[in-house]
Formats: sequence, C-alpha cells, structure tokens
Amino acid sequence: MNRPLRLIGLFGFIAVVAIALWTAHTRSAKRSSQESLKETMHSAITNPIAFAKNRFTGGVGAVLVTDPATGLLLIKKVLVGSPAETAGLREGDYIVQVDGVATSGRKLVENVESIRGFSAGSVTLTVQRAGSTNIQCVIHRSSWKSLGISQ
Repeated sequence: MNRPLRLIGLFGFIAVVAIALWTAHTRSAKRSSQESLKETMHSAITNPIAFAKNRFTGGVGAVLVTDPATGLLLIKKVLVGSPAETAGLREGDYIVQVDGVATSGRKLVENVESIRGFSAGSVTLTVQRAGSTNIQCVIHRSSWKSLGISQ
C-alpha cells in the first residue's frame, strides 16, 4: 500500500477514536455510574477494534431464531428498553422481510447479519403478527454497549 493511503487511513482511525472519546466523555459527564473517562481511554487504547465495534455497531435488541415449521425468522425475546421494544415488536412475531428481502429460505446468521449494522443506521422490517396483517416498521439500531451486550 502506498504511503498517502496509509496516512489517510491512520488519520481516519485517529479521528474515529477521538470522536468516540469525546462522545463517551460527554455522556459519562451526564451519567456518573458509567465508566469513567480514564477507563474509556484505556479501552480505546488497549483494544481499539473492540472499542469501536461496541460503540459504532449494534442491533435492534431482539433475540431471533428460525421457526423450523415455517422457515421464518421468529422473535424469541425482546430486550427491555431496546429499539425493538420501542417499535412495538413482541415475542412470537415473525419477521418476513428485512429491507425488502424475504427471510424464509435464508440461514439464521444471514438474517441476523442483515439486521445488525451501523448503530446510527436503521433497518426496515416487515413483521407478521398472529391475527393481523403485516406490519412494516423502521427501527433505528442501538450500539451493543447501550443494549448492554458486550461483543
């Protein structure tokens, strides 16, 4: 790789870490029970990949399984306070489409990975609930850290 590209990559990484530290600092000032700035900096320095992954990627806060009878994605559990709960998803709902792509016939890992992503992003789910027509909802992802999940 040539030198200019390496420098651009390095400065980009430093910028991401700096923004994450600033964000963590402003949030920790509001919440004294959260990790201190010192712990945040230590985490960012010792394991920057895990630090970025926990704060910049995430999901909707639902435990999913594949229903063996239908092959559809089934919501097994919805985490309290999660974006899935806020959107009104319930245990027993079937996710029939993720961003317009059918979930039947796909592996569980493929469906889960299509729901996960950048924590500031969103995903459109088409949900089938017993006794009702399909519901389409746009859910904004939360970071793993805010969902209480360590990656």
